[in-house]
Amino acid sequence: MTTEAIATLTPPAIGQHWPGQGGIYQGPMPAIGNLPARHLIFSAEAPENLTWGPYGTKVEGANNRTDGAANTTAILAHKAAHGGDFPAAEWAAAYTADGHADFHLPSQADLFFASLQPTALFSLAWHWSSTQGSSDYAFIQSLEYGYSTWISKDNGFRVRAVRWIHL
Repeated sequence: MTTEAIATLTPPAIGQHWPGQGGIYQGPMPAIGNLPARHLIFSAEAPENLTWGPYGTKVEGANNRTDGAANTTAILAHKAAHGGDFPAAEWAAAYTADGHADFHLPSQADLFFASLQPTALFSLAWHWSSTQGSSDYAFIQSLEYGYSTWISKDNGFRVRAVRWIHL
């Protein structure tokens, strides 16, 4: 899609399906760090009880708090080089909808932003982010009250895939 075409897209109301864009519109996110302002579109599907990955496994490059795409790429590269199962990132990266295959596991910032304007999309469950805190812990976010924490990577939580449309 060209930059001109993207600039002319009119998003639906927050929490509504965005026809042709692969999911539910969660709103515009401001520029953060080296990432431009962007629309967040989350998958309509959300499997439960997927683990982040093996406890005790540090994934180099998966600690970015704002860039879930970079984290997801790092996780999948680690899997390719060293093996191991990383169900949350694998599911998110494989997700496709409306012809879009550019989904990834959301970053800590993506999920925090979503918690500021929760919609029925997220229910009240905890969701994995792509942001790793250490070899043992990764970030999760609850959308009910905005709680967040770092938890053991081998726990099972809900996963949503996200894609961006740059503003």
